[in-house]
Amino acid sequence: MHPAILIVSALTAGAALARKLLAGEVTSRKHKAIEAAAQEARIRIRREAHKFLKKSFLHFAVATGVKAAILATLWIVWRAHGLSDKAVSISVGVALVTFLIRDAWVIYPTARFVISTLVRNGWHPLRALRETVAALVFEEVLAEAQALPQSRSHNLLISLAGHNRDDLHKEIAKSVADIARHSSWEDLRPYIISAAAKTLSLMVIYATMVAVLISRLP
Repeated sequence: MHPAILIVSALTAGAALARKLLAGEVTSRKHKAIEAAAQEARIRIRREAHKFLKKSFLHFAVATGVKAAILATLWIVWRAHGLSDKAVSISVGVALVTFLIRDAWVIYPTARFVISTLVRNGWHPLRALRETVAALVFEEVLAEAQALPQSRSHNLLISLAGHNRDDLHKEIAKSVADIARHSSWEDLRPYIISAAAKTLSLMVIYATMVAVLISRLP
């Protein structure tokens, strides 16, 4: 074989081997990035869910407490003969209707989002939760990955390995979102059940108070 051909063959083989090694290095780094990002995403999901549900319950508890205080005040004023029987009945009725309108106004944006999400996912709550979490995680991971400064050596490594930086970021974000999709219910279940139990308990107490109050009215 001609020496020139031998040299070209050797260089080509060397380049192919180097490219293969670089591709393996990029793949290894990609898997490590996915693992780290997935762990961080799960921690963040649990933390944000806890904060959101705690804040939501606090707002609900305060609103319920205010409504209960208003009704109790009307009852006390009536018992102290500050309101006639007819006046207290009208006042309690107006207060309850006002509470319902206020609650509907506050709940409407969340209810609209929940219903639209359920419709898109065939009225399967768990699937809706998983897809919503996955979409949020994908957007966050992709945005954070694209915002990270990259050195020239890092970009060169990716290029030589035959990868595109943007495609690599999307692949990582998609993989992390898939992990979040399958672990979302497991991660969020304790917080959701706890918040639901607290909310239900408070609703029962408030409903009991309203029922007793109405039964005592003339």
